[in-house]
Amino acid sequence: MSTHLWAKRLAQVAVAASALIGIAWGGQTVANASTLAIPDISEWQGKLTASQVSNLKSQVSFVINRRQYGSSYQDLYAANNTALYVKYGIPFGEYDYARFTSAASAKQEAKDFYNRSNKNAQFYVLDFEENDVTSGTTNAAVKAWYDEMSALTNKKLVFYSYQSFATNYANTARQSFDAQWIANYSYTPTIAHALWQYTDHNYLAALGEYTDNSKAVTSVHPVSWWTDGLTAALTHTTTSYAYSSYKKGQHVYLHKGATKDADGKAIAAADRQKFYKITQVKSVTQSKSQQALYLAGLNRWVLSEDATGYWVGQHGSFNLKKKLYVYSNSSLTKKTGSYYVAGDTVAGKVVKAPSGKSYRIKTKLGYLSANTKYSDHAYYESLGANKVITTKKPIYEYTRSSFKKANRTTRVAKGTTLTVTGIKRRSTGSRYFVLSNGKYVTAQMAYVTE
Repeated sequence: MSTHLWAKRLAQVAVAASALIGIAWGGQTVANASTLAIPDISEWQGKLTASQVSNLKSQVSFVINRRQYGSSYQDLYAANNTALYVKYGIPFGEYDYARFTSAASAKQEAKDFYNRSNKNAQFYVLDFEENDVTSGTTNAAVKAWYDEMSALTNKKLVFYSYQSFATNYANTARQSFDAQWIANYSYTPTIAHALWQYTDHNYLAALGEYTDNSKAVTSVHPVSWWTDGLTAALTHTTTSYAYSSYKKGQHVYLHKGATKDADGKAIAAADRQKFYKITQVKSVTQSKSQQALYLAGLNRWVLSEDATGYWVGQHGSFNLKKKLYVYSNSSLTKKTGSYYVAGDTVAGKVVKAPSGKSYRIKTKLGYLSANTKYSDHAYYESLGANKVITTKKPIYEYTRSSFKKANRTTRVAKGTTLTVTGIKRRSTGSRYFVLSNGKYVTAQMAYVTE
């Protein structure tokens, strides 16, 4: 294991251990690792569907949704998303990304925020992480926002920022709020906090993407304080379903025991224990499956319980959905002692296992399972219908498909929309977009969204 990876894992173990025994910096108890996710969601995650939110219900304690980016901009999907939270019984709060410039504009921004909000929200958040104040002090502006919201609602008011900004620009005003939500991706915050945003890269299976995630400091406020006792988790059923989140274009290995297709017709032994490409999927509730797969070559629908998905061909890098151990051999019988965790992006080459019945991802540290339920490809692999992308982070345009520093041209700011004409694949499996101006940018999902 590399020194960097070893140190990272050691730190993760230390944090996990301290949480489990109820000890954290500052004497606060952080909810342990079994706690459901607490994501914050905005238009960057897209317009959520009923299916996504229904599935999200069992994966979160509560959600914090952006309502506006200052008074002048409403989140595109806030109304849709919060209405779905209400419909499916997911507790949620809403936040205002502060853009006020004075105490007076802070009051107006608070009014706009409250008037636009879904009144079923359990709490309201001021997201203050950018100093736009040009008149008066930042503490006065934050306090003005708080005072105005207090006059408008009796619901809980929460202050959010990253640690250094909170202490430098709102060290007095933040004390008035009912709770503080502090971001620190390096270590547990050392200032008072009831909610800790510890990562911007937590995989949510219901959404099929990564979001910011937080942990409740239960010694300050239990999860029920945030939710007013509203429970998000679904009632458990006795049926344990097979993995049923396959996508068109993926490959599966049809099991030896798959004697019948989804319609109950016999599958010949000669057609089993083979790899097939999925060309269609549909939702079902049948036996132990919630999905049926149409397999090219077999030309039949089969239940998801009768197949196992693997990455086939080269995809460049993978976003891991769960902790995966690293093995020194492609049979996955000898652990190296290293491992990756959920949220890691891992570059690797897809290779076939010695048995011929599965695939592995060969990384610089060793071999991982290439089972599709454990990871997702890190690059867009097809061109979206709209033929536009939006940058999630600052990126560079390149004059050549080789992204060397010498080939860089324009630096593109976060939030920029670009028109694309194609998507190309390198021999390693990594992808890049071709822009309408003839230049190239990365197709990695961590940097752009279609």
